Amino acid sequence: MKVTITVKEVNPDFDQELADRENDGHESEDNIRYNWEDEFEVKDEVKDFGIRNNETFILEGMKGEEKFSHEIPSMMIVECVGENGAVTQFAASRKLVKDTKKVIDKKGDVHFFIFLKGKHAHVNPRLGVYISEKDFPHELPIPEEEEISGDEEE
Repeated sequence: MKVTITVKEVNPDFDQELADRENDGHESEDNIRYNWEDEFEVKDEVKDFGIRNNETFILEGMKGEEKFSHEIPSMMIVECVGENGAVTQFAASRKLVKDTKKVIDKKGDVHFFIFLKGKHAHVNPRLGVYISEKDFPHELPIPEEEEISGDEEE
């Protein structure tokens, strides 16, 4: 199966009544539903798709020349195991998640949506990982948006 993950930050100031009254229920330039959106397509064919809630996520990387590993509690982890055995993970702090939605099309492909709460500070240390700023390890620098590199596919 093919898997697509879409992450959207909900705009808490979106006014559905205004949208209904002024724009046939749709958002407008002055009344947007989502602040931003990221979309990821898992490159490989996926044989197993799973979601684990309230799990510990291991954030690993390099800080200069030094390797680091930190446990981040209370995360929702979306895991895709490819036909070749490769594991691709996406993760978000549970306190950031407003809602999720899973859509399976006629071919069996999965499109999973993660809706994040607006006005909740978060850190995006790498593509597809959203950690509440309160849970982000204090000893690590918060990455600037330009530092989060890679293409949109995992």
